[in-house]
Amino acid sequence: MNGTAADAAIATLFCEGVTCPQSMGIGGGFLLTIYDRANDRVETLNARETAPAAATEDMMVKADNSTKDKRGLLIAVPGELKGYWVLHQKYGKLEWKKLVQPTIDLCRKGHMVTGYLERILSRTKAKIHAEPSLREVFINPNTNDTWREGDYIKRLALADSLEIIANEGVHSLYSRNGTLLPKLMQDLKSFDSILTEDDFYNYEPKWEAPSTITVRGKSEVHSFPLPGSGTLQNFMLKVLDGYNDLNVTDPLTWHRVVESFKFGYGLRTKVGDPIYLTSAHGLLTNLSSPSYAEYVRSQIHDNETFDKYNHYGAEFANPEDHGTAHICVLAANGDAVSATSTINYLLGAKIRSRSTGIILNDEMDDFSSPGTVNTYGLPPSPANFIVPGKRPLSSMTPTIVTNKAEGVQMVVGGAGGSRITTATVTLLLRYLFFGEELETVMNARRLHHQLAPMWVDYEAGFDEAILEGLRKRGHDVREKTPDAGFAAATAIAKNAHHEVSAAYDSRRGGSVELVA
Repeated sequence: MNGTAADAAIATLFCEGVTCPQSMGIGGGFLLTIYDRANDRVETLNARETAPAAATEDMMVKADNSTKDKRGLLIAVPGELKGYWVLHQKYGKLEWKKLVQPTIDLCRKGHMVTGYLERILSRTKAKIHAEPSLREVFINPNTNDTWREGDYIKRLALADSLEIIANEGVHSLYSRNGTLLPKLMQDLKSFDSILTEDDFYNYEPKWEAPSTITVRGKSEVHSFPLPGSGTLQNFMLKVLDGYNDLNVTDPLTWHRVVESFKFGYGLRTKVGDPIYLTSAHGLLTNLSSPSYAEYVRSQIHDNETFDKYNHYGAEFANPEDHGTAHICVLAANGDAVSATSTINYLLGAKIRSRSTGIILNDEMDDFSSPGTVNTYGLPPSPANFIVPGKRPLSSMTPTIVTNKAEGVQMVVGGAGGSRITTATVTLLLRYLFFGEELETVMNARRLHHQLAPMWVDYEAGFDEAILEGLRKRGHDVREKTPDAGFAAATAIAKNAHHEVSAAYDSRRGGSVELVA
């Protein structure tokens, strides 16, 4: 069809919003990194949800102390659709309608339920049954049970909305004369949401420079800056890049990897939307400073770990973010897109607009709230408190790796909440540092440590010799099954011979498509 990488990304994201309704959709938001090969330029697009104008710092605390249904308060201003539009305006080539039509057709004909979606629907069955707007889509009327793998789900109300979006574009939802906005607002009010039409009028995606580092002397790793976690991912990689003796089978290497995770997550407790981090300029500078990475390396002891949060710089706690979906695109001309989209928790706020078919996010839950202490005794992070117009901290790390000679080396990202960042660090480490094949990288068992709780999660089947090496250094290691929350990654890689490979994660499933 002679479209661009951006066109492919937009069409795919529209489609994923239907086939992955538990994780993303136009009721949510996304973070995206894009590479323009002709100009050797990388940009990021922040279409993350924002706190509405009526939001207050303590609103979630008050809601938790009330007996009223708080789901409407969990909804932040969606940015997904406007993000697609802005991306298309700058990098798109195909007619907008052509990008939406395949998803309209999918909604009308029905999409097949995957094994993963079946498990999610079964897990959330009670909440689906309790909410009429979800029940009419996700419950099979013949069985009065959630749909099973191989069944087909139709999204007819959403198809009608997408028809309007195809014809009216972004104005359908974000302008005063938009057809969809009055319908959506009526449904939002029925759930006591504090979103207003002005919140939609005033929402703007943001183009920003990426967080970029160079590793192994030639590979430039570009990822999403705060409030995404690409800056933290790159900080961990820069710490590890200072070691010249890393080896994939060496327990010491994996001890250092885990320690880099712990320092990264310690610093994560102090950051949030950078527009509101006026008092943390020094910390933001440190995260991109080679000398600070060197300092952190000096604090990593090769023979021991520590169980004190403050050793790793943690002073506060942030809530865990949850469900996401990720796509990677590499075009024939060398352009690339890495995008992660979310409605936050499974099925977002558990609210579906019946008039538009849109499932709404629960992104306000990603902010911290004052006056609380988490399970591990850490107070909430003021850097991530609610402010009108603010975007909550995210674990999403849509990443593109390039070098001057070859252009794109890798496009990578993940889905899976707070475990995304350690997953993408691990994939980048194994591919760029250890030189493993992409399929090997994707299928290798993983480790995860997010500082709190103070233990290493390891995937069943991880190398026992490495685990024993971690135990000897004082790490508490605990087994998790692959479907117990490890992030699911997606990646495309191109080697020095310009051979392209792509892989999706068997932990959740996915697909690879070559479009001529």
